[in-house]
Amino acid sequence: MTTEEPSRDAGAKPASAAPKKPPPEPPRELPDLDGIARWAQGDDYPLVGVLFEDLPLKRYDTLVMQIKKDELLPQHWQVISSHQIPEGASFDDLYAVRTLRERYRDPEVSRKRLAALEVAWEELRGKSPSLWNASDVFAAMRRIIQKGRQKDAGFEFYDLLTAIRDVWMSLSIPHGREQLEVLWACLEYVRGKTRK
Repeated sequence: MTTEEPSRDAGAKPASAAPKKPPPEPPRELPDLDGIARWAQGDDYPLVGVLFEDLPLKRYDTLVMQIKKDELLPQHWQVISSHQIPEGASFDDLYAVRTLRERYRDPEVSRKRLAALEVAWEELRGKSPSLWNASDVFAAMRRIIQKGRQKDAGFEFYDLLTAIRDVWMSLSIPHGREQLEVLWACLEYVRGKTRK
């Protein structure tokens, strides 16, 4: 009678399975060109703000340099150096701000959009939003990213972009429409350069 040799693996613990990698996150949804066009004409389209969410400063600067190179921003996009908001200047007293308060019927929408606009106004050292160019918007956004202010509770780039869109749409002079068209072209350009 023969006896079987004990298996060399007897008593050995089974090899643990390699830890499973979490499934990749689904690609984020990005705005489409038709949606950006509807937004530029006054519709709500929150995906517009996704273009600038979690954007590192270096990547932001690269995008703006490409926009400038393609001559979509004719003006110099950096903020004119001024170190503080003029004494006595009040955001709430601005004509554009009063106009937006009347326009926004939903108090929460009003609060969020005006708060985002005020952050940009501070970064532009008190320049009235009615006088902003598209280049001012990009300069304010750069400062916001540089200082990390986009991480403040409740701040969203969508609210800032939509508030300035609404300021420009409310102007009776051509400046507003012209700047909105420049911003629209820039957003379409950024969308073309943004991957999921």
